[in-house]
Amino acid sequence: MNHLLCRGRATGTEPSRGAVYAALYSSADPLSGVAPGDQLQLGLSVAADGGAPYGCAYLMEDSLLDAADVLDAQQLEYFPEQRCFRVRADPGTHASGVLLLRIKHPTGAPRLRPQIRVAVPDGPGRKPVRTGRLSDAALPVLAPAARGLRIVVRPGEGGTVHATSALPGSTPISVTQPAYGTARLTADGWVSYQPRPGFRGYDRFQYTVATADGGKSSAPVNVHVGELGEVPGVFPEHTGAAAFRAWQWPELTGEMPWPQASGTTQAQQGPAQEGQTW
Repeated sequence: MNHLLCRGRATGTEPSRGAVYAALYSSADPLSGVAPGDQLQLGLSVAADGGAPYGCAYLMEDSLLDAADVLDAQQLEYFPEQRCFRVRADPGTHASGVLLLRIKHPTGAPRLRPQIRVAVPDGPGRKPVRTGRLSDAALPVLAPAARGLRIVVRPGEGGTVHATSALPGSTPISVTQPAYGTARLTADGWVSYQPRPGFRGYDRFQYTVATADGGKSSAPVNVHVGELGEVPGVFPEHTGAAAFRAWQWPELTGEMPWPQASGTTQAQQGPAQEGQTW
């Protein structure tokens, strides 16, 4: 799922000349936050509408660097003097680009709050009119922590899950014992569960890992013994591949498309040409 962080709109001194709309999305959920070492994508989209000859959106680099390192930029121009990444759209079209980040360890900020600016031309021969820095949602930088795991087995059969699957880089330490079965931790990090004969239903126990920063973290392993095929919404498999709805532009409240790195946009990857107007 891709998550909206900020929207913006720019109009010139003469609104009849059109408007430019922009949106910034994140591959990470602001409600869940990010941990040091996590990688995430920021997607910047812009659209020029209502007769605007072009439109630009900017992602400000200095709003990122306290919490993250920039690993890669796709379909974005970089302006080193202004320290920003830009995506530009022609009239009546949209354009988009993607920035790949890695959260610093240790981080210099408790959250990642990206800032954008939006620009619209203010008439022939005039400089673009740019908004101030815009920001809304932020991504909290959280300490690494174990997450809940799940095991579903048939009656009388056992099941396994790897203890580090939800927290790469951690080291499994121990498991507690469930009420209706037996749990074991193997030397290579696999957690196994075996139900008691005749048991059907839900069971639960805890696992503990050592985190990369030297701490410990525990989380539950939720177990179901029996069939779940006809029980909707129970232990769902989350694929994280949900797509955005089509953007109903030029409505500012609509959804803008998530950038596709392989698609064609009006912005080009890499640094801007010397002397090029940002």
